Amino acid sequence: MLSGLRQKAKYAKTGRCKNLIAVLEDPSDLKNIGTVIRNINALGVEKLYIVDPDNRIPTEWESMR
Repeated sequence: MLSGLRQKAKYAKTGRCKNLIAVLEDPSDLKNIGTVIRNINALGVEKLYIVDPDNRIPTEWESMR
C-alpha cells in the first residue's frame, strides 16, 4: 500500500509533458538554478537546458554545491 505522499507523486507524474522543454538563458544568479529546477519540475517540464554564453557554470556540478 502506498503512502498518501507517494500516491500524490505517482498521480503528478501522469501529468508530466514529455515534449515540454524549458531554456534558461544567461542566468544572472547561479545560486537560483536549483530554484528554477524545482519550479519547472512542479509545472511538469521534462527537461531544462541552460545557455551560458559567459561559461560561468563549472563543468563539475559538485563544485557549485
